[in-house]
Amino acid sequence: MNNITDLLDLEDGELRITETQIQGQTKTITLETSPVAHYCPNCGYRMYSRGLKKRKINHPILQDNYALIIILKQRRWRCTNPECLYDISESFKFVNKSRRTSNATDMLIVMAYKDLMETSVSIAKKFHVSDSHAHEVFDRYVKLDRLPLSDAISIDEVCIDMDDYCKYALVIQDFHTGDPIDLLRSRRSNVTEPYFSDIPIEERAAVKYLISDMYKPYIAYVEKYFPNAIPVVDSFHVIQWIIHLIDNHIRQLLKKYRQRDRELQDKLSLERHEPVSLPVSDEVYILQKYRWLILTNQSNIHYHHDLRMDQHFHRLMNTYDYEDALFRIDPNLRDFRELKEKYIQFNSRNSGNPHAARHELSVLIKEFGSSRHEIFRDYASLLIKYEDPIINSFIMVEKIGNGKIYDSRLSNGPIESINRKIKDLKRLGRGFRNFEHFRNRFLYSTRSAPALNGVSDYNPVSYYEEEDF
Repeated sequence: MNNITDLLDLEDGELRITETQIQGQTKTITLETSPVAHYCPNCGYRMYSRGLKKRKINHPILQDNYALIIILKQRRWRCTNPECLYDISESFKFVNKSRRTSNATDMLIVMAYKDLMETSVSIAKKFHVSDSHAHEVFDRYVKLDRLPLSDAISIDEVCIDMDDYCKYALVIQDFHTGDPIDLLRSRRSNVTEPYFSDIPIEERAAVKYLISDMYKPYIAYVEKYFPNAIPVVDSFHVIQWIIHLIDNHIRQLLKKYRQRDRELQDKLSLERHEPVSLPVSDEVYILQKYRWLILTNQSNIHYHHDLRMDQHFHRLMNTYDYEDALFRIDPNLRDFRELKEKYIQFNSRNSGNPHAARHELSVLIKEFGSSRHEIFRDYASLLIKYEDPIINSFIMVEKIGNGKIYDSRLSNGPIESINRKIKDLKRLGRGFRNFEHFRNRFLYSTRSAPALNGVSDYNPVSYYEEEDF
């Protein structure tokens, strides 16, 4: 009895348990209030009971490891004054009128939305409600404002393709904590300009670092909205730029050899007057299956010296043999990898020392600019164009994670992780039509201290007041 009353937040004197049944893993209890005199709230006359009505209520919290079903014996009362005849049903604190679940269900539904792997359908099934009701409960309690800007913020877009005006959403993240500051429905200027302009200038002036990829409008945010900030270009995107060009070169080689093989196959078919099917050529096989040896960071390649049987060449080979085969197809691939590795090694050094990084980058720009390969001459032009934002990425700032404070290089790595969660949410939900619901669901699931409308005292403005960045 005490466990039940504690569970439902009731006093012992308010109700009594008249029956308890256990079937399998389900416990069914029957609750009834003690009869007391009732008086009409309209005229003050005595009211009489018209009998009992049974209501079946599901309570989502386990009691003694049993699923709990509550049968309420609910009295109906009517006024004895013939001119009034006011009629009322008995009420209970833990369940609202016409509801089949206790009020605790709402909070558990909201808590279930914290898990990005859960959908409205799965949550509704778990708590025996409709998916539209679960959706409505979440929207009723969860309405999240943006967090205040910190001195280091990251921005990036993510494709949600909700409608024509909501294709690429803009993610804003606090680099220090990893919490998303906000999610905008679009990266278009008609959305971003009023948004950033409405943020108080004092708050925007406190931003020191704006981290992004090489998308020009993002870099321009510094001059437009953040007067004291410097732009930071994420090092990953700079490296991906040259890797993409090298990959395009390899794809063109692959295309050339496939075309050669098709022409040879057509020629043989004409000569023999029947369709001829040729096996995959050595060049196509190597370029298609082992081009990763050129594109991957060489420090991440685990070379195996032991010989293993290759089913295409029908001989024993190791990683070095596949590398040599690639270089025989196109000797330029060796140069591409060596030059690419020079930049990757430069990028891995000088963290926290932008001055040394600037000197070393100048040397690389000269080497790339005088290269006989056009793609590296173009790469040198790119490095010159974004030299300052690239150097800024070597700055180290404090970062908070897993209960620790540590120094980290400025990068967009954390926001890429956030973007994957947005894509997972969209995929698991099989599409969303309401951006505000999508935004609140994403922020609620990914922030470390989400606020609930009417059920939490969490104040987003004071969230950073105790931190001195």
